[in-house]
Amino acid sequence: MGTESEPGIIPRSVDNVFQYIQQASTKEFVLRVSYLEIYNETIRDLLAPKNDNLKIHEDKRRGIYVSPLTEEVVTTPTDVMSIIQKGEANRHISTTDYNLHSSRSHTIFQMVIESRERTSTSTTLGPVSPRVSLRRDAMKISQLNLIDLAGSEKAASNSERRKEGAYINKSLLTLGSVISKLTENKRSVPIHVPFRDSKLTRILQPALSGQAKVVVICTISPTSNSIEESGNTLKFASRVKRIVVTATNDEVLNERALLQKYRGEISELKTKLQAANAVLVQEKENTQSVLTAERQQHEQQMRQMRLVRTALKERIDQLTRLILTSSSVGSKPVEENMAAMAIEDKTQGAEVDIQNGNPWQTIRDLRRELAQVRSSKASTDRMLADSLQRINELEQTVEEQKGLVERVAHLEAELSITRAELQMTTVLAHETHPSSSSSSVTRTPIEEQQKTLLHVTGR
Repeated sequence: MGTESEPGIIPRSVDNVFQYIQQASTKEFVLRVSYLEIYNETIRDLLAPKNDNLKIHEDKRRGIYVSPLTEEVVTTPTDVMSIIQKGEANRHISTTDYNLHSSRSHTIFQMVIESRERTSTSTTLGPVSPRVSLRRDAMKISQLNLIDLAGSEKAASNSERRKEGAYINKSLLTLGSVISKLTENKRSVPIHVPFRDSKLTRILQPALSGQAKVVVICTISPTSNSIEESGNTLKFASRVKRIVVTATNDEVLNERALLQKYRGEISELKTKLQAANAVLVQEKENTQSVLTAERQQHEQQMRQMRLVRTALKERIDQLTRLILTSSSVGSKPVEENMAAMAIEDKTQGAEVDIQNGNPWQTIRDLRRELAQVRSSKASTDRMLADSLQRINELEQTVEEQKGLVERVAHLEAELSITRAELQMTTVLAHETHPSSSSSSVTRTPIEEQQKTLLHVTGR
């Protein structure tokens, strides 16, 4: 890490990345970092210590990778250094017979650099065809790996330290064997390289097999007591130097890339919103026409029922007048009553004959018809209530569609903020010439041949 006045390899490497971003004005970038350790051949996530015993996977698209591993998006060198310090706090460090503070594990800090050419549509995200979107979202993905190797261990008095030292020596021995196999000159004979014998060499396989730029930095002590260790360090460096590497920098279409993911999600939401709006408008028009037709039909039915009700009431009143009661007969003389009955018989005789001379039955029938009309009216009222409920549901659907619009606006604002932070970072970065991202290996004899290997793989 170095000091503030004399920064070490890690701060310089991070600064170089951001200086390159500052000068690449025609590109846009997204940086993701992760931090893991290999302790007793078990992979732990230093950014999420509960994730212990991670697995190594391999496929044609991503190559060799560790999963599930926590990745955090960074926008400034300060963010990167704070994440490194967070991971260092969770690392296995203890006291040995030879050092007060000795690392008991190998650590790998990985920075994934996603870049793509800036286009005129980078700031305005409109609907585009899938083929154009795929071509425009073609991007380059590179990795900067900072590997800190624990030093080789001699036999320790403590059983736990002895177990840790055995795992450390095993992985370092496998690393030495891999390097020896890679530097052999027998090109005509296939050579088996034991990458799978150790999780360290398995993770480093893309870099050691010639797919990355590798820089080796070895440190030695000037004291006479460290002559043997210094000689071993130089021998290790000379073997690594003979490894032939051919780094590639290919343009890939990675659906996992954050830039493409954000843009794809926004485009998908816009497409869904447009489709939902079209369906909503069509459904609203259909509903309005149906409701209009139903309303007209209900109004016509109501008019008919009013006419029927009025006619029935008139008939009931007319038939009721034919029924004799004490109030209608009481005080009149018999002669007058007989005369009135004769007149009533003459005027109403025809209607009584129509009802077969049974007005009570006619009244019951008319009342039954009136009850049926009232029941039909109640059914019509229920249908009107159902129609109003459907209108309310459609209004609620419109509100939900408005929520989709707000989500799209939120994602666009988030993307704009991310882009603004990237631009602010480029302004604040130091104006120095960019240097190629590289990997390095550091070996410190104070911790018994501790080695640090940095490499950048590009796909």
